[in-house]
Amino acid sequence: MSIAARFTRAVTGTTKHHIYVSRSHDVATNLSIEHYLLQKSHPDSTVLLLYVNRPCIVIGRNQNPWLEVNHALVRRTVAPSSFSAQPDQGSTSFKEKIKIIRRRSGGGTVFHDLGNVNFSVIGPPANFHRDKYAEMVVRAIRETSPRARVNERHDIVLDPGPLLDRRDQPQPDDTHKTAFSFGGGSLVPRKVSGSAYKLTRQRALHHGTCLLSSPNISSISAYLQSPARPYLKAKGVESVRSPIANIIDGSKDATTLTTSTFQRQIINAFAEMYDLKTIKASAFSDKSPSWTEMDSGSRCAFGMVDEDLLEIPDIAKGVQEIEARVYLKIKSGVIISSKISLSEHPDAASSEQTAFDHALKGNKVANIRTFWEIFGTVSTTGLEDDTRRISAWLDLMLGKESDFAPI
Repeated sequence: MSIAARFTRAVTGTTKHHIYVSRSHDVATNLSIEHYLLQKSHPDSTVLLLYVNRPCIVIGRNQNPWLEVNHALVRRTVAPSSFSAQPDQGSTSFKEKIKIIRRRSGGGTVFHDLGNVNFSVIGPPANFHRDKYAEMVVRAIRETSPRARVNERHDIVLDPGPLLDRRDQPQPDDTHKTAFSFGGGSLVPRKVSGSAYKLTRQRALHHGTCLLSSPNISSISAYLQSPARPYLKAKGVESVRSPIANIIDGSKDATTLTTSTFQRQIINAFAEMYDLKTIKASAFSDKSPSWTEMDSGSRCAFGMVDEDLLEIPDIAKGVQEIEARVYLKIKSGVIISSKISLSEHPDAASSEQTAFDHALKGNKVANIRTFWEIFGTVSTTGLEDDTRRISAWLDLMLGKESDFAPI
């Protein structure tokens, strides 16, 4: 049985708990695996997914990218992906172009690279509250840094100040307070993890970032600061900006805290939360086989996953949706050219670009009530749902009244 078939069987079965660590560093693949787990996992199950992405910017479902991202800076930047030294390159880190991707959940815009660990927990809505899994991640961080806590915005921050007097120190298991002061003056709590959420009738998703050792830490604010912000008034939810830091900045022993080590700390915290005594976090490593089921009973299924899961049609389709490209060139309020494609096959994509461009060219943006009035005239047999999603997204970005929900 293939890896994809075994994964599908495990996810859709009645196993109560699941732990998956993705080897893929592709943001579209990992977000699609996450969405598949949200849609297909058993309503009574609780799923932990951990993944690390190459450099990318991920904006929330209801956000305007022109307000959130410095596109000119991103286009001309080749960002370090990690601090990891390669045998033939000394200490030089790999550098890559930065992708911009929209996720399906709400929340703010975040930056990912190989120094950022992402966690996702999917479970029954009845068991959901915004601090539950942030507290779990704090317990994992505190194996290395005692300065971590959950703040009033459900983010995880590091308290930078000196150690408090013993009588003012909280109980060690209090995940909302630390034994350190908030600081003062230029010393303020630094955000190391932010979260976003998605609730459906049967499932609740909480996913978040953990800035572990990002080599781009000094540049992230610049990437996520649009120079157009003071001059644009648009629909969409704006990000709340906070001072940030790497977790290793508050670590007692930063040299040993790798992404794999930190992922195992999160797995340990999840296993402790659900009393999964048979789980051995050490099983999750780069040397592990693609799939391992240490406990094949009803308590827990877990393993390493990767691009093999693209054999699952719903995951492959999710990647295609996320990576759909939409480009409009507008001058004096008139669309003068466009590039929109839905299909993976080059010939089909080329034909779609030509058809969409013919339909859009010459239209005044101000006179378009909804983009579906234009896109509905373009033949996209079998891709009507994707066309509606792109229409809704453009309506949202350009302040139109849409008949459809955005991507």
